[in-house]
Amino acid sequence: MRASIVRSLPARLRFALTALVALCLAVMAAITPTYAQPLPAEPDFAAVDAYVEAQRQALHIPGLALAIVRGDQVAYMHGYGQAGSDGRAVTAQMPFMIGSVTKSFTALAIMQLVEAGQLELDAPVQTYLPWFRVADPQASAQITVRQLLNQTSGFSRSLGAQDVLASDLRDVAIEAAVRRLADATLAHAPGTVYEYSNVNFNILGLIVQTVTGQSYERYLQEQIFDPLEMRQSFTSLDAAAAAGMAGGHLIWFGMPIPKDLPFNRGGLPSGALICSAEDMAHYLIAQLNDGRYGSVSVVSPQGSAAMHQAAAPITPEISYGMGWYIGQLDGVPAVAHSGDEANFISYVLMLPTEKLGVVVLTNAQGFTIRNGPSQIAQEVLAVVAGKQPMPYTFRVQELLTQEVGSVLVPVALALAWIGGTLFHFFRRQRQGLPARRSAGWYGRAVVLPLIVDLGLLGVLLLGIPWVWGGVPLSMMAAFFAELHTLLMGSAVALGVWGLARTLLTLRPARSPAPAVAQPQAAP
Repeated sequence: MRASIVRSLPARLRFALTALVALCLAVMAAITPTYAQPLPAEPDFAAVDAYVEAQRQALHIPGLALAIVRGDQVAYMHGYGQAGSDGRAVTAQMPFMIGSVTKSFTALAIMQLVEAGQLELDAPVQTYLPWFRVADPQASAQITVRQLLNQTSGFSRSLGAQDVLASDLRDVAIEAAVRRLADATLAHAPGTVYEYSNVNFNILGLIVQTVTGQSYERYLQEQIFDPLEMRQSFTSLDAAAAAGMAGGHLIWFGMPIPKDLPFNRGGLPSGALICSAEDMAHYLIAQLNDGRYGSVSVVSPQGSAAMHQAAAPITPEISYGMGWYIGQLDGVPAVAHSGDEANFISYVLMLPTEKLGVVVLTNAQGFTIRNGPSQIAQEVLAVVAGKQPMPYTFRVQELLTQEVGSVLVPVALALAWIGGTLFHFFRRQRQGLPARRSAGWYGRAVVLPLIVDLGLLGVLLLGIPWVWGGVPLSMMAAFFAELHTLLMGSAVALGVWGLARTLLTLRPARSPAPAVAQPQAAP
């Protein structure tokens, strides 16, 4: 969990900020590099290296791996920085967590089974999982495979986030995760509204297991990894670690802090694959060449094209379809997806008509760098096109169109309230509290400030998670530690000062000392 063509927003936040998003997209269109022209025969990869390394250092990202695909070839790949505190240099063969880019692998597996005649896209899920249920029996029977692929099944984003930090390594982990949906309430009627949810692809992963009679892990290895020669790609954290996987980090106010997270096998189909940049380049070659890599086809040209078709509108410019975001980059069709882990960020961008693709893998996460990989990928393609790249900037729209603004604004209001009441309280202290309190004093000095305190606390601790689509604060702490620190710090300060201010205000007022009579002079 998650300003460019790869971003989805919570429904409530997206509704509130639609006008601002449109304005920001217009500004972005004016500054986006142009690709709709012949590409240089020999791109300046030295310039690519210089640009990527400069941005990596500016963003305090410990390590980054890059791969560029042109046509049916890996045009360039390189590693930058360090894998972790052990000082190992990043290489293009080093495994990274790819997060939600995993969804496109699950979609590919589903399309393979459709072409093999083992699945139908418009068949209900219960055709393959007869026991599948949500709280509404009628809705349970209506959810189809296609709706899961296009994120239109009705499941909410918050439901899909509940197991992000879980750890279940059992062989039945995926099935257990799907069976827990039996009491789930859908946010929308099936097939009506797009809402991004990990739940959809976990169900698809279980369908792959059920239809094939083998584990999701084994199916991907045999039908995708092996044919595409993805030799440094893994479905197991232990196997990836043994192969020299990069270490994850959390960016906390500009400081990269090493951070390990539990591995949740139950969420593997939606966001837990581990791949190297070189392997992802092989995957992009197949995606850009009608499903073909070398002499092998992992899907037909028709199936490949279907997976890149816009299916579920998100905004007028962006749609979702079978594990990919579909849009345009400066008028050129673009297919992309990002992958957010709590200690990794990945980004894949393809321009199918240009036969051009790029993958950026980083071993850090934080709200100030959340869109770094996507901007770096776009500017790398600008360099490949012979353009001058733009440095990464934390653009204003990132505050307006993401969850960031929903935290910073209430925090700023809370701090302003604390500062204002502190100033007012100590000014009254310097002036001396009156011995007699006027009518209505208690309401103005005690009750009203307490109501404001409680209201702001409610916004901070309940309202912000609501705006984020019900995402728990623990997930914010894992993915965006800076925001969580600001949120909880302001909430604690608000509560402590509110209590202290109330007690100090209610303490007995001291009457002024009686005047001492002065002896009168004798006449």
